[in-house]
Amino acid sequence: MNNEQSFEEMIKIIITASFWYYPKSITRIAIGICNEVYNVGLVDKEVIVRLSFYNKFLMGSHDHIPQFKNLGIKVPTILFEDYSRTLVPMAYQIQTKIDGQDLGHVIETLSDEQLKLLAREIANIFYKVKTITPTDKFGLIWGGGDNDVSDSWTERIRIWIDESEEYGTRTGVMDDFMLKLAEKLFVKYKSYFDAVKPITYFGDLSSKNVMIHNGKFTGLVDLDGLTQGDPLEAIGRIKLSWYGTHYGQVYTDAIMDEMSLNSEQRNIVTMYALLNQISWTCNNGIQFNQNTQAIVDQKKEEKDKAVIKALASELQLI
Repeated sequence: MNNEQSFEEMIKIIITASFWYYPKSITRIAIGICNEVYNVGLVDKEVIVRLSFYNKFLMGSHDHIPQFKNLGIKVPTILFEDYSRTLVPMAYQIQTKIDGQDLGHVIETLSDEQLKLLAREIANIFYKVKTITPTDKFGLIWGGGDNDVSDSWTERIRIWIDESEEYGTRTGVMDDFMLKLAEKLFVKYKSYFDAVKPITYFGDLSSKNVMIHNGKFTGLVDLDGLTQGDPLEAIGRIKLSWYGTHYGQVYTDAIMDEMSLNSEQRNIVTMYALLNQISWTCNNGIQFNQNTQAIVDQKKEEKDKAVIKALASELQLI
């Protein structure tokens, strides 16, 4: 199942079995790397169909969506789901559609005031999600107990860096500067990593999964994975997503202000932004799903490496 038509055929089967009529339209959502996701038009509404070869991702939403609803966080409702692979050869979910677009598509149209109001919403989500009691492990919590966890945050960071180095070496994107910088970060901040206690947070709420309609927050999507570790890592992703832009700085600063982060914590946010940028740079040329290609985008590589140097300079590492 590796072409557009085969996914569409599966969706037709799924929709017909669930609603007893054919879909009016099927549009692939070209964002995200874990699942195949489609916006599907029905007679009276639109729904989201999510397909995966791995149960644990969709089972994550199965587990986490009710938790988020109980916390008063706006998330989709799962209408139908099946992990048996009897109807089609993939696990699937049909979810209600939350109005709006991913923040990354509209952030530059938002006013400073709208960005600050959104930051308050996001900070409240961090506060609510941290009330979900973690285990004593660190890492990604999927569904059905099939998790990617370790005994320490330091170990998770080491795995993360090693994966980046492996991907970047495979594609040729990794260079000596990046390699030495990643190792320098690990050594410099190891004592900090060692001291981290597991806190539950939703890490993937930067340029995607935060839905905006008419300038206002409408909900979160793609709740497959929660993380147990350091929530400042997620704020690092937010800082990175629009690094060097006015709206990105206003939004990131507003979130950090809402969370009352001190100067040391803001430095840690920048460190996590740099680690994420090394990781994202090394994903260039790795195919995860239909939204990614096994070809290095050299223009993107050049831009990504310029951001790495800018963040390293901000941390006074070069």
